[in-house]
Amino acid sequence: MKKRILSVFAVAMCAALALCACGGGDPYTMELADLGGDVAIHTALQAEFLAGDYNNIAPYADGMSEKSLPEAVHFEWKASPAKEGVPAVENYVVEISQWPNFRNALSYSAEETQLDVYNLRIATEYYWRVTAVLAGGKQIVSDASSFTTSAAAPRNLYVDGITNVRDLGGWQVAGGGSVRQGAIIRCGRLNRSETTEYTVEITEKGIATMTGELGVRTEIDLRDPVKHSHEAGGITAENDPLGESVQYINIPLEWSVGNLLTGNTEAVRAFFEVISDEANYPVIFHCNIGTDRTGLFAFLINGLLGVSEEDLYRDYMFSNFGKINGQRFVSGIETTYVKTVKSYGGDTLSEQIENCLLELVKVPKAQIDSVKALMLE
Repeated sequence: MKKRILSVFAVAMCAALALCACGGGDPYTMELADLGGDVAIHTALQAEFLAGDYNNIAPYADGMSEKSLPEAVHFEWKASPAKEGVPAVENYVVEISQWPNFRNALSYSAEETQLDVYNLRIATEYYWRVTAVLAGGKQIVSDASSFTTSAAAPRNLYVDGITNVRDLGGWQVAGGGSVRQGAIIRCGRLNRSETTEYTVEITEKGIATMTGELGVRTEIDLRDPVKHSHEAGGITAENDPLGESVQYINIPLEWSVGNLLTGNTEAVRAFFEVISDEANYPVIFHCNIGTDRTGLFAFLINGLLGVSEEDLYRDYMFSNFGKINGQRFVSGIETTYVKTVKSYGGDTLSEQIENCLLELVKVPKAQIDSVKALMLE
């Protein structure tokens, strides 16, 4: 994927940073490129779609090719030896943190003076610094610089081997605040569907992203291996590619029913039981291509939390950037489960969803309240 360079050295540099004194002088000076504010995580194509009419997907994506990956945040720096004969730089370590003291910092190794980083949170101020590791083991740490990521949702993610991955978090909600990022993530399948041969599609790099970087504890698989024996492709709790550190839960949804909500009330109730328990977080959930059954839960959760109907539709349509084997349109859900939700009382869509969950699905009020408490910030 072509990467857009977000910082260039024509832009103002941070002041030259003197690295530690060595032998009576500073062996290196380093300049960090100024990323500034509103650093994008969306590709230009994705950003153009998100700024327009959510129904106007045709010029941007058709669900037949992989366009769902986010834009990388591009870091650059210059390291200049102050004099001849200083030890060579063997590699660099880039630290990125939400805190100026670099608590819980993300750490990346780089051989060159540039680095692409994926999956940073949206609407977030970050601090970054670079450590030069010299021959002989000496480490020299630069001063820090900062930047802010764009607030535009969704926070789409790069997990190698999986299509259509994005965070439910980051969306603004009615009355102020936003949905918590990094808590519930939707995605496409991790292993091939509709086959008798178990074939893992997520790569080792993708597994490391899921279990390490994203810290996933629970995987909810919505595919139905009971009524459709080969749909889940032979995956079980024992052979789940994410390994023993992640609990695998199968909550099968019947996809052939006309209305995914009214035809799967027991499964919907089981799903909310899982996400009402903080011990299960962070959670990923998926069906086959992460669009229809997965889209139902994304709509119910974020709608319950107060995300606007327009943004719910925009998120649904964003799936067309993934490799989902065909386009999706809002009309496909407006006449089914959205219509069902709106048949219940309430002054807002959030209230209608809550009443639908209480009355139709029989989700306990305590579980609904728990989801709200866990997912709103």
